Amino acid sequence: MARRKRVEKAKGSGLIVGRITVNRRGYGFVEAEEGDIYIGSRDIAGAMHRDVVGVRLTPGRSKQGRSGVVVKVIERANETVVGRFERHGRIGIVVPTDPRIRTEVFVPGREAEGATDGDLVVARLTAYPSRHNAAQGVVEEVIGREGEPGIEIEVIIREHGLRTVFPDETEAEAAATRLDIESALAEEDRADLRDVFTVTIDPTDARDFDDAISIEYVEGRLRLGVHIADVSHYVPVDSALDREARRRATSVYLVDRVLPMLPEELSNGICSLNPGEERLAFSVIMDLDKDATVGSYRLTPSVIRSDRRFDYETVQACLDGARPFPDEPSERLLTEFARVAARIGERRVSRGGLDFETVEAKVVLAEDGVTPVDVKVRERTQATNMIEEAMILANEVVAGHMTRAGAPMVYRIHEDPDADALAQVAVVLKEFDYPIKDVHGASPATFQRIIRFAHGRPEKVLINSLLLRALQRARYTDYLGAHFGLASEAYCHFTSPIRRYPDLLVHRLLKAQLSGSLREEPVSSMVEDLEWLAEHCSTMEREAEAAEDDSVRVKLAELMGQHIDEVFEGLITGVHSFGLFIQLDNTAEGLVHVSAMGDDYYHLDPERFMLVGEERGRFFRLGERVRVRVAGVSIPAGRIDFELA
Repeated sequence: MARRKRVEKAKGSGLIVGRITVNRRGYGFVEAEEGDIYIGSRDIAGAMHRDVVGVRLTPGRSKQGRSGVVVKVIERANETVVGRFERHGRIGIVVPTDPRIRTEVFVPGREAEGATDGDLVVARLTAYPSRHNAAQGVVEEVIGREGEPGIEIEVIIREHGLRTVFPDETEAEAAATRLDIESALAEEDRADLRDVFTVTIDPTDARDFDDAISIEYVEGRLRLGVHIADVSHYVPVDSALDREARRRATSVYLVDRVLPMLPEELSNGICSLNPGEERLAFSVIMDLDKDATVGSYRLTPSVIRSDRRFDYETVQACLDGARPFPDEPSERLLTEFARVAARIGERRVSRGGLDFETVEAKVVLAEDGVTPVDVKVRERTQATNMIEEAMILANEVVAGHMTRAGAPMVYRIHEDPDADALAQVAVVLKEFDYPIKDVHGASPATFQRIIRFAHGRPEKVLINSLLLRALQRARYTDYLGAHFGLASEAYCHFTSPIRRYPDLLVHRLLKAQLSGSLREEPVSSMVEDLEWLAEHCSTMEREAEAAEDDSVRVKLAELMGQHIDEVFEGLITGVHSFGLFIQLDNTAEGLVHVSAMGDDYYHLDPERFMLVGEERGRFFRLGERVRVRVAGVSIPAGRIDFELA
């Protein structure tokens, strides 16, 4: 409530309010309802990465778009700073390891807690920076020394404020939780679907299974069942389990570990749809016509028993004929699922839904769980697409149902792309001579045509990446809005309540709507908090994604450090006055600095995204493939330096 008053006061004085994201080079962007606002490094005025700030717009537009100046900090996001401790006489200084935190923290000698020169520490802030004063703090924890095995991940965890230990009361509630199938059937309006043949399909290394699929034919119509773990049955509103899940808001998947939203007794045990075990679920049962359009549907709490646990690789091999199906029921289900999922996907794409061709890097660690030894690049397959299409459809059915019911809801929205980002994409499309060159105000269908044109071309990865960057971030809201990327008028997250708090909120709201208890406690009080809960979940999702990306980046740097002076082929993904960003086929990205390009003096042609040599005329353009030599790495910074080979 106090925060809302501060926000309203700032808006009343003519300021734009939003959360600032500071770039590693010192400038930042404030994400506000009015759109993104560029903040120069000199105009941040004591604000720190992730703070909620009040901004006054400056006249005109910079090359980055609308710009402004931070006038006041409304809410601080950082209570601690992680950094390297340096002793200077009686004073200690903590130099942040996160380059987005641009202020050093002064620590009185008596508050150093035994930290010595070069230690990596966590400092709790006692005074925040301002235009004229530095930040002050006390050392709260000594993490270790630079160079210790695995220390970089420990730093990332603390930089992003991730929680690694569950409170005792949360662990106690988890330990006391019981499966309780028969009582749930007796006390609730819950469908008994244990006799329905059901399978899960997940990554090979998955440890929790929160979605399962069934397919039946009923009166000539295909019935697709999407069954989701009923976490809400075991996590009451405002219980210790709920409070901790709310704080975390999401599970975090780092290279070397998972930081789950719920304790393992629930996430890998009672709530996980393990094969051969009875589990409580929340089922979306959809009758589809020949065009895979949903006719009637049923939303109901249920009990299921998963019959098979499949992974994506096995399913793909079976569908490709590379290995036999394990049994006849599995063959019927998987072949029918593949057919109907393809049709669902065709319908989604035909209405303009985007279908990016992306890759995901999984860093493989040695048996010590620390040392990187390889990278597995995962691309989308028919098997992964099948599950994705089923989950999207179920999410849309739930969102549409709640919208038509006029019920309170947490939606997943995706706003139209930023105009300035689209202008940069247009320049690249023109340079590559694409038939679609004007993307200002483009619809999702236009994006899809560009993606299809890029398919099979050398610059495919680059074009997909640029389009993704031009899109706004999807986020959670308590009001209905369209989802640009899916070309969906109503969308939500319902299908992963083990690892996402918004899904748990949606389960509770849907249950209450179905039972007519939306105005009863505890749901009625929860409804009043949906606005800030949605914003909190969006913030924590971005923090988790940033931590996951950071963990991959430092391990890729560590892996490439084992290949100094070796030559690789890569794609130019960024062209700047200071050099070229190159992405290798294993997704590791590094910089060829202009100072290492000694054969000529190169200048930037910003209109054509090229570096051009003044004397010899050699040029390097965005999307070109080049050979590079690994010149050096900085593991803590996750930085890789290349030279042209």
